Amino acid sequence: MAARIVHELSDVPPDRHVVTVGNFDGVHRGHQYLLNELDVHAGRHHASSLVVTFDPLPVEVLRPERAPRRLTSTPERLSLIASRGVDSLVVQRFDRDFASWPAREFVDRVTRSGNVAAWVVGADFAFGHDRTGSPELLRLLAPEYGFTVAVVERIGGHGISSTEIRRLVTSGEVAAAAELLARPYTLGGKVVEGARRGRTLGFPTANMAVPGNLVVPADGIYAGYASIDCRDDLDRALIYIGSRPTFGGESRVIEVNLLDFSGDLYRHDLAVLFIERVREDRHFATPDAMVRQMADDEADARRILDRVPAALVWQQAEPAIRIPEGARQA
Repeated sequence: MAARIVHELSDVPPDRHVVTVGNFDGVHRGHQYLLNELDVHAGRHHASSLVVTFDPLPVEVLRPERAPRRLTSTPERLSLIASRGVDSLVVQRFDRDFASWPAREFVDRVTRSGNVAAWVVGADFAFGHDRTGSPELLRLLAPEYGFTVAVVERIGGHGISSTEIRRLVTSGEVAAAAELLARPYTLGGKVVEGARRGRTLGFPTANMAVPGNLVVPADGIYAGYASIDCRDDLDRALIYIGSRPTFGGESRVIEVNLLDFSGDLYRHDLAVLFIERVREDRHFATPDAMVRQMADDEADARRILDRVPAALVWQQAEPAIRIPEGARQA
């Protein structure tokens, strides 16, 4: 059964719940481990599982000048959370009024609205005004409210953080990022009008418009897959990110060359899955020299993708691409 997505704690179904709370940007392996533990504890308590997350993310409201780019859009994040078998998902609007709730008030509101039998949280969980709440506070309040508290240590004893994944992606280490995400890093956007230069060079590309608050990999050439309009028949892709220095340098672009596809993609939705970086971006003395290198890049990309079957990639990445309507509207 699909997760029920609501926007107010008061709209949570009246079931008995086991709850966890967090930003979950990226829904990486650490998040997935926590969500699996949530499911385990829900089963032990014969209760439903409940996730409370936020939009906007807290740092985007409290310190917008320091807010990092996101690893996932809100619909993608909700879809990935829901795919872990969660029963209910609250997308709490985060604003300065919400941020002013003292930690104890936050516990009270969540516990009473969600009829909470247990909290499942990470060891570094912090909440409430000025992040004064902690797992220790939850344990102190547990007898009063009648819930239990399960503190989940870091997966395998190691930290897997959204911050580290951002660092890997922005440095071009997309294969290493995929290990921490348990899926390829994905960007989605609309195909927009480009300079059409690739077509004249024999490598037609689709220009992607990506939301400006998402993390974009370092400049370079990447081997990957692409999904057109959320279809599951993935196409092999050669992906360019950069400012086209051979042609004098322009604004930064994302251009996707679908290796075995012919047709017009203008205004279609495209999701790109980054498998491995082929090389850095560079300036070429002539367009012909660049075309010769692009042929080598395609050959390298095909060899890389031969080792990574499209069916496996789709199995890992489907929730990040085929977003349910409920998550899309949230």
